[in-house]
Amino acid sequence: MTVGKLGAGGDLAGRIALVTGAGQGLGEAIARRLAAAGAAVVVTHRRAAGASAVAEQIVGLGGLAIGLELDVCDVAAHAGAIESGGEALGGAVDLLVNCAGGMHPFTPFLDVDEHTFDATLARNLKGAYFLSQAFARRLVARKAPGRIVNIASTAAAKPDFQLAAYNAAKAALVQFGRSIAVELAPHGILVNTVAPGPVRTTNTEWIYDNPKWQKVLAERVPLGGPAHADDVAAAVEFLCGPGARHMTGSTITVDGGFTCG
Repeated sequence: MTVGKLGAGGDLAGRIALVTGAGQGLGEAIARRLAAAGAAVVVTHRRAAGASAVAEQIVGLGGLAIGLELDVCDVAAHAGAIESGGEALGGAVDLLVNCAGGMHPFTPFLDVDEHTFDATLARNLKGAYFLSQAFARRLVARKAPGRIVNIASTAAAKPDFQLAAYNAAKAALVQFGRSIAVELAPHGILVNTVAPGPVRTTNTEWIYDNPKWQKVLAERVPLGGPAHADDVAAAVEFLCGPGARHMTGSTITVDGGFTCG
């Protein structure tokens, strides 16, 4: 566990965010961005070392953070992470970012087995569903407002080849967000989605450093290439902040125009 002092400024000062999958890649960028905006951050990852490392870096920059091990597929662990994370940071979690997920290997539809299907939906949909439920239950019990931001993908609308289970999970995640946005609106809990297209992170840079893929993206992405992780994190920060106070059930696409083609 790593705890530091919260910076004074920022639109999210006084808020506590829990970000899943934040030990690396896109989740890490989101955790850092929310911390820079003043939020205290519960950095969760399925490997404790990754969560702790990111939390320590946030603290080193003057933020407030705690690193917790959390496998989003373990529904029984959700409530404990929300409770212990908030308590360690001196309050209660009121911002949730469901970023954990991931593709299955590129596999023809005819060859996808049940285990691959179940694991893909658990990572990308089931985890977000039940973590959001545990989070919202606590807000409703306290009569407190909050925000949920789900990280989907442009694959929800423009399917990736040989990723049928992943595409379906991300499409379901978008509709899940729209569904609970209606139910939770009377409680002041806003639910929105960010749908990234190609994104360069520490996990994907090996792809985007390949001249072949650089050429493909230059042709398919009107802005010429992949987003940086912070481009997506900026959209999440907006949805967590005061500027999005009248938005719920919305999806922000960050794809450089990829889905326009």
